Amino acid sequence: MIFDKEVNVLKSIKKFKTINQVALNYKLPQHVLRFWESKFKQLSPMKLSGKRRYYREIDVQLIGYIKSLLHEDCISIKGVQKIFGNQTINQILKSKDPILKKKNVLAEKKTSDKTSSTNLNNENKKILKELLSDLRNIKNSF
Repeated sequence: MIFDKEVNVLKSIKKFKTINQVALNYKLPQHVLRFWESKFKQLSPMKLSGKRRYYREIDVQLIGYIKSLLHEDCISIKGVQKIFGNQTINQILKSKDPILKKKNVLAEKKTSDKTSSTNLNNENKKILKELLSDLRNIKNSF
């Protein structure tokens, strides 16, 4: 009976991605994906008798979302776990849209405020240079 189930799964295997394919797609090591499986209960690829992982398209989307939260938004693993809570994978992927829209609004605002941001950058550079100079003077005084 288990064999029949695996045969049916293998027939539709083209719909699934291996851990290697997903890791290459997101430029992540495979051990990171395995680690995320232990941290995020919503991420659970299908495993056959050989313990080989097969990710559904929805799992792949969730991995992309987790990566963006961890790497781009700099949210900790515990923070992402709190965001996800007890939601299902479908609920998480549906609720991510407002966050992405918020990012787009911020990106548009940044492009419109380029001139003011360059002025701020120049001011910040001056302050940092002065601070660096002060630190060097303190270091040299010892």
